[in-house]
Amino acid sequence: MSDTLKNTLLFIAVVVLDQVSKWLILPYKESPIELTSFLTFSVDTNRGISWGLFNTTNTWLFVFITLIIGLLTLSLCVYAYQQYKQGNTIYGELLVIAGSVSNIIDRVVHAGVIDFIAIHFGSYTWPVFNLADVAIVLGVFIMFIQHIVLPHKEVISDA
Repeated sequence: MSDTLKNTLLFIAVVVLDQVSKWLILPYKESPIELTSFLTFSVDTNRGISWGLFNTTNTWLFVFITLIIGLLTLSLCVYAYQQYKQGNTIYGELLVIAGSVSNIIDRVVHAGVIDFIAIHFGSYTWPVFNLADVAIVLGVFIMFIQHIVLPHKEVISDA
């Protein structure tokens, strides 16, 4: 299988899985589903950024945030394309781009990002998130390892 096909399938898989998961959970918006003592599906609409930061009812601020996210995503697309043309793997970048695109779809279709995965331990509750957010975090982790940790490891071993 070619790298282009692998990259395309990864991108499509992330967007489709995230959008389908949201489509399946939306009918339960008014009634959270407690799966375990620490995991609940509880639908929330986030009009801000990660972890609900800058969550707003102000339409202009929402549009501004969405435009900034779009520009950052486009910039990462350009960077990923350059990396791909240089023969580098771009799985991390693709996970971030696909997660971002899926969340942008939510912003356009639902006027906010649909989050529904709630993890809680006792009185501590992690901010609600979705599968696109998981892809973004995993992608950033891969990029960190690939671009920060591994190059330093090579420098150390060459010394």
